[in-house]
Amino acid sequence: MMRHLKPLSRDQRCGKTWIGIGLLVLILNGCAGSNQWGEAPTWVNERPRISSDYIGIASASKNQFAADAFGTAQKRALAELAGQIRVTIETTSILHTTQFQGVAGQNFSENIKSVATEELEGYELMGRYENETEIWAYYRLNKATYQKILAERKAADMEIAGAHYESAIAAYKQGNVGMAIDGYLRCLEDLETHWGEINAWQGPSGEIALDRVALDSISRLVSDIHLEAERSEVVLSFADRYRGVLKCRAILNDQPLNKIPVVWSYKRGTLPKRDEGQTNPVGEVIIELSQFEPGTRRSELNILLNLDDLAPRIAQSPARKFLNHLPVSSLSVPIELSPPTIYFSTNEKVRGEKRDKQLLRNAIAEGLSNQGVTWVERKNDADLILTLEADTRDGGSGSGFFTAFLNASVVIKTTRGAPIVQQNLNDIKGIQLDLNTAHANAYEKAALEIKGKFLRQLINALYE
Repeated sequence: MMRHLKPLSRDQRCGKTWIGIGLLVLILNGCAGSNQWGEAPTWVNERPRISSDYIGIASASKNQFAADAFGTAQKRALAELAGQIRVTIETTSILHTTQFQGVAGQNFSENIKSVATEELEGYELMGRYENETEIWAYYRLNKATYQKILAERKAADMEIAGAHYESAIAAYKQGNVGMAIDGYLRCLEDLETHWGEINAWQGPSGEIALDRVALDSISRLVSDIHLEAERSEVVLSFADRYRGVLKCRAILNDQPLNKIPVVWSYKRGTLPKRDEGQTNPVGEVIIELSQFEPGTRRSELNILLNLDDLAPRIAQSPARKFLNHLPVSSLSVPIELSPPTIYFSTNEKVRGEKRDKQLLRNAIAEGLSNQGVTWVERKNDADLILTLEADTRDGGSGSGFFTAFLNASVVIKTTRGAPIVQQNLNDIKGIQLDLNTAHANAYEKAALEIKGKFLRQLINALYE
């Protein structure tokens, strides 16, 4: 007999619906509570202790780094591993820094090798783990493996450095100082990652500490270059218009050096002059001296080996700090400028008649003496002849005043008659209550004008 079921009421249907939802929530909650990432490996919570290996373990936040979280964890783990190697290297390398003496001194201790992550080789990824929020990476590097890698790297570096050292020696024997220094520098740079270690290399003459010998070779080479001037003092005279030359030689082991850059400087008066040049095949550089300011009596020529041009590589080399205090050859030569001597031939007149007072002559003589120019009584003792012609004329009168005008010419020539300079005074006016004092007043005004711009131009012409 078939049994008919009675339809459920609305309240009964709603009750069953809520029961279903409740069961679904319980099922979902049960799934969320289970550990779907698996159990964390021991190395996540407890760092392995393996004396034969360097260990690097690090994590990164998934929320912070998203898809790059594992890459970040790897970088951090390798950086931690590298940090252990760095400490080991610093501990061992510092023992050798005291063996480097001389020019470098303590600088080697500042350049102890550090290990960057990108320089590591031979490491292995031992594990990876992640949970809901973080991801871990575990690296190890066998110490023996790493030491073998370092030894192979160093052997390659030593081979390259040794080749540069031998090329530097060959350049030195050929007298090419610049190439020799460049080769020694390259040798040092090749061993940069090994500074502070003992870098023994078997050379033609036996085993040497390659980087130390290269550094000592640069220092010795630069200090053995000597500059010699042909004269211990330079004397310049007016006869040469205070121009001159000085030959300077660069020598090494009594042999002249070609193409050695030299820089020199001297004061022309208040302003300095600087120039530079290179030695020729006989080891000489010609230094020209000129453009001295009026009144200059003494100066000093300073000559210096131009290390920047001799070895341009030094400026950008990582080894430059070892070379900051190299004993570079220099030389100082005093310069004396002997003052010119002048003989005066003067003729001062009033209305065509010679006057007793030599007012203009005295004004010129005083101004020249103040600038170091001496005047002499005998013509044969002079370098220069100064001729002065001056005369006055009446200028008329008016309102009880009289005027007079003065014209003068000053000419300086050599004793052979070659003109040096000529200057004129035109229509210098004197005004007074009588004619004679008007002429005298014109001379007084002319003397004042001579002591100013007129005399400065006259003296400047002597140094041109």
